[in-house]
Amino acid sequence: MTKIVVLTGGIGAGKTTVEKIFSSLSVETLDADQITNNLLDKNTRAYKKIVETFGQSILTRKGEIDRPRMREIIFTDRLAKKKLENLLHPQIRSVMNHEVKKAVGKYVLQVIPLWFEVYGEERPADIWKIIVVETSTECRRERTLRRSTTDMNTFDLILNNQANDSERRKIADDIIFNQGTIEELRVQVNSIHERYINCLRKT
Repeated sequence: MTKIVVLTGGIGAGKTTVEKIFSSLSVETLDADQITNNLLDKNTRAYKKIVETFGQSILTRKGEIDRPRMREIIFTDRLAKKKLENLLHPQIRSVMNHEVKKAVGKYVLQVIPLWFEVYGEERPADIWKIIVVETSTECRRERTLRRSTTDMNTFDLILNNQANDSERRKIADDIIFNQGTIEELRVQVNSIHERYINCLRKT
């Protein structure tokens, strides 16, 4: 049976780069953010529920969900955040579970940025390992502002709504420090992958 490994970390930590390295090692990956993006596409079931819950003001002129506006709402209104999570999280888990059943490798990597925010220190029985990607706040801010339209105020808002490094370390089986070069990052990922594969070969 394929094991489940969770990859998590804060905004700008470098989870996507780490995911790509695991993928290059033939590890199947599932990205919660990508699943969420698909769920929010126009006229999906989640889309209709969100519009029903938050109203037409949440839409752009093209009738799509205004994601920056949605982000602003949920990070300034805890009740709104909870409502959105109640709508999306069960569907995200359903897609994840469906895809895991189709996995054929020794383990599958689930990239879930808000893992600690959802589960805290609790670990579901089906989760084998948790990997945390960590880097300095300054580096995370620089990466985020460079790669997207996120401004500094939005970055700080997101950062303040996420778990901190010390909280994530409590649940980590392995920590990847993404402060150096891509080659240094690759060495860390390769080491973890080889250790996991060797462990699973013995079972």
